[in-house]
Amino acid sequence: MILSVVLALAGSLFYGVSDFFGGLSTRRLQVVPATTIIHVFATVSLLIAMLFVTVSFEPGAILWGGIAGVAAIVGLLTFYAALADGPMSLVAPLIAVVGAVVPVAFAVVSGERLPVLAWVAIVLAIVSALLVSVTRSDAAARVRPRTVVVGVVSGIGLGTALIALDQAPESAGLATAVVEIAVGLAAMLVLLALTRLSTPIRRFFAQFDHQPEGGAVVSVSRARMLAAAGGVLVGASNAFVLFALQAGSLAVVSVLVSLYPLATIVLARFTLHEKVSRVQLLGMALALVASVMLALS
Repeated sequence: MILSVVLALAGSLFYGVSDFFGGLSTRRLQVVPATTIIHVFATVSLLIAMLFVTVSFEPGAILWGGIAGVAAIVGLLTFYAALADGPMSLVAPLIAVVGAVVPVAFAVVSGERLPVLAWVAIVLAIVSALLVSVTRSDAAARVRPRTVVVGVVSGIGLGTALIALDQAPESAGLATAVVEIAVGLAAMLVLLALTRLSTPIRRFFAQFDHQPEGGAVVSVSRARMLAAAGGVLVGASNAFVLFALQAGSLAVVSVLVSLYPLATIVLARFTLHEKVSRVQLLGMALALVASVMLALS
Protein backbone atom coordinates (compact mmCIF):
# COMPACT_ATOMS: atom_id res chain seq x y z
CA MET A 1 0.00 0.00 0.00
CA ILE A 2 2.84 2.41 0.83
CA LEU A 3 4.33 2.14 -2.67
CA SER A 4 0.94 2.79 -4.25
CA VAL A 5 0.39 5.83 -2.03
CA VAL A 6 3.81 7.30 -2.85
CA LEU A 7 3.34 6.78 -6.59
CA ALA A 8 -0.18 8.25 -6.49
CA LEU A 9 1.01 11.31 -4.56
CA ALA A 10 3.84 11.83 -7.04
CA GLY A 11 1.34 11.64 -9.89
CA SER A 12 -0.93 14.05 -8.02
CA LEU A 13 1.87 16.58 -7.57
CA PHE A 14 2.84 16.46 -11.24
CA TYR A 15 -0.82 16.75 -12.28
CA GLY A 16 -1.27 19.82 -10.12
CA VAL A 17 1.77 21.60 -11.50
CA SER A 18 0.97 20.62 -15.09
CA ASP A 19 -2.61 21.85 -14.75
CA PHE A 20 -1.37 25.18 -13.44
CA PHE A 21 0.92 25.51 -16.46
CA GLY A 22 -1.85 24.37 -18.78
CA GLY A 23 -4.34 26.80 -17.30
CA LEU A 24 -1.98 29.73 -17.85
CA SER A 25 -1.13 28.68 -21.39
CA THR A 26 -4.80 28.42 -22.42
CA ARG A 27 -5.31 32.06 -21.49
CA ARG A 28 -3.01 33.07 -24.33
CA LEU A 29 -2.94 30.13 -26.78
CA GLN A 30 -6.61 29.11 -26.47
CA VAL A 31 -7.79 25.70 -25.36
CA VAL A 32 -7.29 23.56 -28.48
CA PRO A 33 -3.77 24.71 -29.48
CA ALA A 34 -2.54 24.61 -25.87
CA THR A 35 -3.94 21.12 -25.24
CA THR A 36 -2.40 19.90 -28.50
CA ILE A 37 1.04 21.11 -27.43
CA ILE A 38 0.56 19.46 -24.05
CA HIS A 39 -0.26 16.13 -25.69
CA VAL A 40 2.70 16.35 -28.07
CA PHE A 41 5.15 16.71 -25.20
CA ALA A 42 3.33 14.19 -23.01
CA THR A 43 3.67 11.66 -25.83
CA VAL A 44 7.36 12.43 -26.28
CA SER A 45 8.05 12.02 -22.55
CA LEU A 46 6.30 8.63 -22.45
CA LEU A 47 8.07 7.42 -25.58
CA ILE A 48 11.37 8.22 -23.91
CA ALA A 49 10.23 6.45 -20.73
CA MET A 50 9.48 3.33 -22.80
CA LEU A 51 13.23 2.83 -23.16
CA PHE A 52 13.59 2.17 -19.44
CA VAL A 53 10.48 0.22 -18.36
CA THR A 54 8.40 -2.80 -19.35
CA VAL A 55 6.09 -2.29 -22.33
CA SER A 56 3.76 -4.86 -23.90
CA PHE A 57 1.15 -3.70 -26.41
CA GLU A 58 -1.25 -6.57 -25.78
CA PRO A 59 -4.96 -6.34 -26.70
CA GLY A 60 -6.06 -5.37 -23.19
CA ALA A 61 -3.61 -2.48 -23.08
CA ILE A 62 -4.76 -1.18 -26.45
CA LEU A 63 -8.47 -1.51 -25.61
CA TRP A 64 -8.40 0.08 -22.17
CA GLY A 65 -5.73 2.57 -23.16
CA GLY A 66 -7.95 3.68 -26.03
CA ILE A 67 -10.97 4.07 -23.77
CA ALA A 68 -8.87 5.97 -21.25
CA GLY A 69 -7.56 8.19 -24.03
CA VAL A 70 -11.03 9.17 -25.22
CA ALA A 71 -12.26 9.83 -21.68
CA ALA A 72 -9.11 11.74 -20.77
CA ILE A 73 -9.22 13.98 -23.84
CA VAL A 74 -12.79 14.96 -23.01
CA GLY A 75 -11.73 15.57 -19.42
CA LEU A 76 -8.65 17.59 -20.34
CA LEU A 77 -10.34 19.75 -22.95
CA THR A 78 -13.13 20.67 -20.58
CA PHE A 79 -10.62 21.06 -17.75
CA TYR A 80 -8.57 23.70 -19.52
CA ALA A 81 -11.73 25.34 -20.81
CA ALA A 82 -12.97 25.62 -17.22
CA LEU A 83 -9.63 26.93 -15.95
CA ALA A 84 -9.56 29.57 -18.66
CA ASP A 85 -13.12 30.54 -17.74
CA GLY A 86 -12.81 30.94 -13.99
CA PRO A 87 -10.55 31.19 -10.89
CA MET A 88 -8.04 28.33 -10.72
CA SER A 89 -8.44 28.04 -6.94
CA LEU A 90 -12.15 27.13 -7.33
CA VAL A 91 -12.42 25.30 -10.64
CA ALA A 92 -9.54 22.84 -10.11
CA PRO A 93 -10.84 21.46 -6.78
CA LEU A 94 -14.37 21.08 -8.18
CA ILE A 95 -13.05 18.92 -11.02
CA ALA A 96 -10.87 16.96 -8.61
CA VAL A 97 -13.79 16.07 -6.33
CA VAL A 98 -15.96 14.84 -9.20
CA GLY A 99 -13.00 12.99 -10.68
CA ALA A 100 -12.47 11.18 -7.38
CA VAL A 101 -16.09 10.30 -6.65
CA VAL A 102 -16.60 8.57 -10.03
CA PRO A 103 -13.87 5.89 -9.61
CA VAL A 104 -14.58 5.48 -5.88
CA ALA A 105 -18.23 4.77 -6.69
CA PHE A 106 -17.12 2.28 -9.34
CA ALA A 107 -14.81 0.59 -6.82
CA VAL A 108 -17.65 0.28 -4.30
CA VAL A 109 -20.04 -1.16 -6.89
CA SER A 110 -17.32 -3.56 -8.04
CA GLY A 111 -16.95 -4.88 -4.50
CA GLU A 112 -13.45 -3.58 -3.80
CA ARG A 113 -12.42 -4.50 -0.26
CA LEU A 114 -10.21 -2.31 1.89
CA PRO A 115 -9.50 -1.98 5.63
CA VAL A 116 -11.87 0.27 7.57
CA LEU A 117 -9.03 2.75 8.14
CA ALA A 118 -8.55 3.07 4.39
CA TRP A 119 -12.23 3.82 3.75
CA VAL A 120 -12.21 6.42 6.54
CA ALA A 121 -9.16 8.01 4.94
CA ILE A 122 -10.85 7.99 1.52
CA VAL A 123 -13.87 9.85 2.91
CA LEU A 124 -11.54 12.25 4.69
CA ALA A 125 -9.62 12.90 1.47
CA ILE A 126 -12.82 13.70 -0.43
CA VAL A 127 -13.91 16.04 2.37
CA SER A 128 -10.52 17.73 2.25
CA ALA A 129 -10.90 18.30 -1.48
CA LEU A 130 -14.31 19.84 -0.84
CA LEU A 131 -12.88 22.15 1.82
CA VAL A 132 -10.09 23.19 -0.49
CA SER A 133 -12.73 24.17 -3.05
CA VAL A 134 -14.40 26.62 -0.65
CA THR A 135 -13.51 30.23 -1.46
CA ARG A 136 -14.72 33.66 -0.45
CA SER A 137 -18.24 34.54 -1.60
CA ASP A 138 -17.02 37.37 -3.84
CA ALA A 139 -14.82 34.96 -5.78
CA ALA A 140 -17.60 32.39 -6.07
CA ALA A 141 -19.95 35.03 -7.46
CA ARG A 142 -17.70 35.47 -10.46
CA VAL A 143 -17.97 31.81 -11.45
CA ARG A 144 -20.52 31.36 -14.21
CA PRO A 145 -22.89 28.34 -14.26
CA ARG A 146 -21.36 27.27 -17.58
CA THR A 147 -17.98 26.97 -15.89
CA VAL A 148 -19.43 24.67 -13.22
CA VAL A 149 -21.08 22.44 -15.84
CA VAL A 150 -17.88 22.21 -17.86
CA GLY A 151 -15.98 21.38 -14.67
CA VAL A 152 -18.35 18.53 -13.76
CA VAL A 153 -18.05 17.06 -17.27
CA SER A 154 -14.28 17.27 -16.92
CA GLY A 155 -14.33 15.42 -13.61
CA ILE A 156 -16.47 12.63 -15.04
CA GLY A 157 -14.13 12.24 -18.01
CA LEU A 158 -10.97 12.15 -15.90
CA GLY A 159 -12.55 9.74 -13.41
CA THR A 160 -13.58 7.41 -16.23
CA ALA A 161 -10.03 7.48 -17.57
CA LEU A 162 -8.73 6.26 -14.21
CA ILE A 163 -11.24 3.41 -14.22
CA ALA A 164 -10.12 2.37 -17.70
CA LEU A 165 -6.44 2.45 -16.74
CA ASP A 166 -7.20 0.27 -13.73
CA GLN A 167 -8.85 -2.36 -15.96
CA ALA A 168 -5.75 -2.79 -18.13
CA PRO A 169 -3.53 -5.86 -17.56
CA GLU A 170 -0.50 -5.26 -15.32
CA SER A 171 1.68 -7.24 -17.72
CA ALA A 172 1.31 -4.43 -20.27
CA GLY A 173 3.44 -2.13 -18.13
CA LEU A 174 3.59 1.42 -19.46
CA ALA A 175 1.90 0.48 -22.76
CA THR A 176 -1.58 1.44 -21.54
CA ALA A 177 -0.47 4.98 -20.68
CA VAL A 178 1.30 5.30 -24.03
CA VAL A 179 -1.86 4.26 -25.90
CA GLU A 180 -3.94 6.67 -23.81
CA ILE A 181 -1.73 9.65 -24.65
CA ALA A 182 -1.37 8.62 -28.30
CA VAL A 183 -5.15 8.47 -28.70
CA GLY A 184 -5.42 11.87 -27.07
CA LEU A 185 -2.77 13.32 -29.37
CA ALA A 186 -4.49 11.93 -32.46
CA ALA A 187 -7.80 13.40 -31.33
CA MET A 188 -6.21 16.78 -30.67
CA LEU A 189 -4.52 16.91 -34.07
CA VAL A 190 -7.85 16.18 -35.77
CA LEU A 191 -9.62 18.75 -33.62
CA LEU A 192 -6.93 21.34 -34.29
CA ALA A 193 -7.35 20.81 -38.03
CA LEU A 194 -11.14 21.10 -37.73
CA THR A 195 -10.89 24.39 -35.87
CA ARG A 196 -8.78 25.71 -38.74
CA LEU A 197 -11.20 24.51 -41.41
CA SER A 198 -14.61 24.91 -39.76
CA THR A 199 -15.87 28.27 -38.54
CA PRO A 200 -18.69 26.79 -36.36
CA ILE A 201 -16.26 24.48 -34.56
CA ARG A 202 -13.78 27.32 -34.13
CA ARG A 203 -16.51 29.53 -32.68
CA PHE A 204 -17.66 26.75 -30.36
CA PHE A 205 -14.24 26.41 -28.74
CA ALA A 206 -13.66 30.16 -28.85
CA GLN A 207 -16.38 30.62 -26.23
CA PHE A 208 -14.12 28.89 -23.71
CA ASP A 209 -11.19 31.19 -24.48
CA HIS A 210 -12.41 33.71 -21.93
CA GLN A 211 -9.96 35.72 -19.87
CA PRO A 212 -11.08 35.79 -16.22
CA GLU A 213 -11.36 39.23 -14.67
CA GLY A 214 -8.01 40.21 -13.20
CA GLY A 215 -6.35 37.02 -14.46
CA ALA A 216 -2.76 36.85 -15.58
CA VAL A 217 -1.85 36.62 -19.26
CA VAL A 218 1.61 35.55 -20.38
CA SER A 219 3.32 36.12 -23.73
CA VAL A 220 2.77 33.70 -26.61
CA SER A 221 6.30 32.31 -26.41
CA ARG A 222 6.07 31.78 -22.67
CA ALA A 223 2.62 30.23 -23.03
CA ARG A 224 4.08 27.68 -25.45
CA MET A 225 6.88 26.90 -23.03
CA LEU A 226 4.39 26.45 -20.20
CA ALA A 227 2.27 24.12 -22.35
CA ALA A 228 5.36 22.09 -23.27
CA ALA A 229 6.45 21.81 -19.63
CA GLY A 230 2.91 20.88 -18.66
CA GLY A 231 2.94 18.15 -21.29
CA VAL A 232 6.12 16.59 -19.93
CA LEU A 233 4.60 16.60 -16.45
CA VAL A 234 1.35 15.08 -17.75
CA GLY A 235 3.31 12.22 -19.30
CA ALA A 236 5.23 11.62 -16.08
CA SER A 237 2.11 11.83 -13.92
CA ASN A 238 0.25 9.37 -16.14
CA ALA A 239 3.09 6.89 -15.71
CA PHE A 240 3.12 7.31 -11.92
CA VAL A 241 -0.65 6.93 -11.68
CA LEU A 242 -0.67 3.82 -13.88
CA PHE A 243 2.01 2.16 -11.76
CA ALA A 244 0.14 3.19 -8.61
CA LEU A 245 -3.02 1.51 -9.92
CA GLN A 246 -1.05 -1.63 -10.72
CA ALA A 247 0.38 -1.67 -7.19
CA GLY A 248 -2.73 -0.77 -5.23
CA SER A 249 -6.42 0.11 -5.05
CA LEU A 250 -8.47 2.14 -7.53
CA ALA A 251 -10.34 3.90 -4.72
CA VAL A 252 -7.14 4.83 -2.88
CA VAL A 253 -5.28 6.01 -5.95
CA SER A 254 -8.21 8.04 -7.26
CA VAL A 255 -8.67 10.04 -4.05
CA LEU A 256 -4.95 10.71 -3.76
CA VAL A 257 -4.80 11.88 -7.35
CA SER A 258 -7.78 14.12 -6.61
CA LEU A 259 -5.55 16.11 -4.25
CA TYR A 260 -3.64 17.62 -7.18
CA PRO A 261 -5.38 21.02 -6.76
CA LEU A 262 -3.21 21.52 -3.68
CA ALA A 263 -0.22 22.07 -5.97
CA THR A 264 -2.32 24.22 -8.30
CA ILE A 265 -3.57 26.37 -5.43
CA VAL A 266 -0.12 26.84 -3.89
CA LEU A 267 1.31 27.93 -7.23
CA ALA A 268 -1.66 30.21 -7.88
CA ARG A 269 -1.19 31.74 -4.43
CA PHE A 270 2.49 32.58 -4.83
CA THR A 271 2.60 33.45 -8.54
CA LEU A 272 -0.87 34.85 -9.30
CA HIS A 273 -1.54 36.09 -5.75
CA GLU A 274 -4.89 34.30 -5.55
CA LYS A 275 -6.19 34.18 -1.98
CA VAL A 276 -6.20 30.99 0.09
CA SER A 277 -8.76 30.93 2.90
CA ARG A 278 -8.46 29.30 6.33
CA VAL A 279 -10.99 26.70 5.24
CA GLN A 280 -8.74 25.79 2.31
CA LEU A 281 -5.77 25.52 4.67
CA LEU A 282 -7.83 23.15 6.82
CA GLY A 283 -8.55 21.11 3.71
CA MET A 284 -4.83 20.90 2.98
CA ALA A 285 -4.15 19.67 6.52
CA LEU A 286 -6.87 17.03 6.23
CA ALA A 287 -5.40 15.91 2.92
CA LEU A 288 -2.07 15.32 4.63
CA VAL A 289 -3.75 13.34 7.41
CA ALA A 290 -5.69 11.26 4.88
CA SER A 291 -2.50 10.48 2.94
CA VAL A 292 -0.75 9.26 6.10
CA MET A 293 -3.77 7.14 7.07
CA LEU A 294 -3.83 5.52 3.64
CA ALA A 295 -0.12 4.76 3.84
CA LEU A 296 -0.59 3.13 7.26
CA SER A 297 -3.60 1.09 6.14
